[in-house]
Amino acid sequence: MDNLGDGANYAFFNDISYTRPVVPTLYSALTTGDLATNPAIYGENTNVFVLENGQVVEIVVNNMDPGKHPFHLHGHAFQTVVRSAEEAGVYVGNETLREVPMRRDTVLVRPNGNVVLRFRADNPGIWLFHCHIEWHVASGLVATIVESPLDLQKQLSIADSPFASPNASVRTIPTSHLEACTKQGVPVAGNAAGNTVDLLNLKGENRPPAPLPAGFQAKGIVAMVFSVVAACVGMGVIGWYGGLEIGSKV
Repeated sequence: MDNLGDGANYAFFNDISYTRPVVPTLYSALTTGDLATNPAIYGENTNVFVLENGQVVEIVVNNMDPGKHPFHLHGHAFQTVVRSAEEAGVYVGNETLREVPMRRDTVLVRPNGNVVLRFRADNPGIWLFHCHIEWHVASGLVATIVESPLDLQKQLSIADSPFASPNASVRTIPTSHLEACTKQGVPVAGNAAGNTVDLLNLKGENRPPAPLPAGFQAKGIVAMVFSVVAACVGMGVIGWYGGLEIGSKV
């Protein structure tokens, strides 16, 4: 975890702090046709991984800080292939694997330790992988699993829209969900930036604050100079006043 340019503390997966896209990822997957398999349309700051149907996925989580993190995956019960002790460092692949790994949807990653999780991509959908400590989620400790998006388009659609499926048996997004987005001004089509024409153009997407600048900037230098001058003047006044004879009038 680290501070960014706004002074707040942020968390990172693969040096990316999750930032909410303009268009919710589910709606991007449903409204971008064949390009739904391209990770680029989901934005640079959603930490997205696009999976193919039936793919066996292994997630390695290296906890690089002294805190405990209960990581949770939506949509799957994964196998916990490896879970290290505290202070074990990063996963290096030399552990003895369990013959029958435990299955969970949440696992605690110990301080400065690691875990290896494994599951099969057999449930099309948009699934978050995140720390279950709420303020860590708010700080960006989230990754997005986009699983079998083309299969998802065959199972789910947005009714009464250009993206509605002609197949009557396909499930539709509840109207209440769409109304909630409309009331909040959240678009429900296009890429992560809300672009429905050029899906690879992410201009206008939400971004995290910039990194803290290295060293002093102009404002800091000016503030430091005035602080030093004020301190010197103050010390001078104190010295002058202290050197006056007792009883003399200033």
